[in-house]
Amino acid sequence: MAETVRIPVPKEIWYWAIEESQKSEEEISHKFPHLHKWIAGEIYPTFKQLESFAAYLKIPFGYLFLEVPPQRDPIKVEFRSLNRKLPGMSKNLRDTILEMDFRKNWMSDYRKELGWDKLDIIIEFGKNQKGIVTSDAQLAKRLLGLEEDWYTSPRDYHEAFRFLREKLEKAGILVMQSSIVGTNTHRKLDVNEFRAFMLYDDVAPLIFINSNDSRGGKIFSLIHEYFHVLFERDNLFLNEDLYTTRRQERLINQLTAEFLMPAGHLCRLWKRDVEPLSQIENLSKIFKVSQGALALQLKNLGCIQDTLVEQIADQARKNFENEKNTKDDGNFYNTFLSRISPSFAAAVIREAEAGGISYPYAFRLLGGIRGKTYDQLKERLMPYV
Repeated sequence: MAETVRIPVPKEIWYWAIEESQKSEEEISHKFPHLHKWIAGEIYPTFKQLESFAAYLKIPFGYLFLEVPPQRDPIKVEFRSLNRKLPGMSKNLRDTILEMDFRKNWMSDYRKELGWDKLDIIIEFGKNQKGIVTSDAQLAKRLLGLEEDWYTSPRDYHEAFRFLREKLEKAGILVMQSSIVGTNTHRKLDVNEFRAFMLYDDVAPLIFINSNDSRGGKIFSLIHEYFHVLFERDNLFLNEDLYTTRRQERLINQLTAEFLMPAGHLCRLWKRDVEPLSQIENLSKIFKVSQGALALQLKNLGCIQDTLVEQIADQARKNFENEKNTKDDGNFYNTFLSRISPSFAAAVIREAEAGGISYPYAFRLLGGIRGKTYDQLKERLMPYV
């Protein structure tokens, strides 16, 4: 009979997990009677017990394998809230950040061992940026191998997002997205709290997109975060000057708008003598952006007035509520692969198959999957591995 595998966990990690969960030690002990023996090191939990412990406390499972607790503050992340306020951090958001940070750090170490240096796109942007919105937006496109009118190729928003994501992945940026925390469908990510964040690293920067956002919103966030990568920032520190942060955000919003809706292209297509609402609806589909983002760009170009922007924004909110009712295609593997960075998943599988990491550790990096799921994913990702 095979011996049960037990996992040693440092005392500091136990204390961190209890504090992070915001549950009382008494409550946790009631659920896990051996807790005090685990903490004292008298016995070790099994892999399954550790999984249950992490799930009950709602903490990232992978962090129980660390030797020291993760730094709690400051968490560096951009909060692009819909109401333009800096919100308080929910546990759902904190856990998502910790999980993505865990993945980013692993990928960074993995790439450095392979001899990777700072990504070329970051180096080239730093050398060649001019501080002019139009030229810097064009530079950012060239670095991804995009034509100025790239938006004419994808047929719809979904294809445009996938197209841009593939370009970013090819350039070395990890792109993850999800509408929930991990695989817990009961922990939905709130788009009113955040739309996206980016964790910076020279060799493995990671962009996370809240996929509860609208189709156009996801595309805008993806490119917005791309510019944060180029500027080599984790976006904003919670304790830094808010005025400086807002000033930088305005610049990056301008760059993103010019990247997605070049002023020259938009002005050529805009007809001042044609009814504006139908034009905005049609042009937003051409540029693969939301009607709200297009209206703001048109206002900044002097094509429409504030009153029309507000009207579009009200309608966009209604449209977004309708769009939120769309469902996944129901296929677990398709959903999983849409959430995780393909280059990250391929690297984890490659390292596990080479014996560089254990299979349980690989399963954890991939979101707590099991062996059968791993085999299916390995088969689907073989072109990348």
